Amino acid sequence: MEPRGIHHLGVAVEDLDSALSTYERFFGARLEHRETVDDQGVEAASVRIGSNRVELLAALGDDTPVGRFLAKRGPGMHHVAYEVDD
Repeated sequence: MEPRGIHHLGVAVEDLDSALSTYERFFGARLEHRETVDDQGVEAASVRIGSNRVELLAALGDDTPVGRFLAKRGPGMHHVAYEVDD
């Protein structure tokens, strides 16, 4: 299974609304989709920056994967998702 390219970059943030505002202001990002994913303990917003996509991730609690990531590492790059054919 060969990657076709990067689908999106995931970035953990402490405040989703603030991060959205910052990405809109500095990068011209356009909100594509926003949702709460309770089973993953995250609120996610997908933004387009030109032809690229960034997924901003805010923890719904401290004892969630993104919550633990933020506690240990602080805000920043969380993951890279590759687009594949299968």
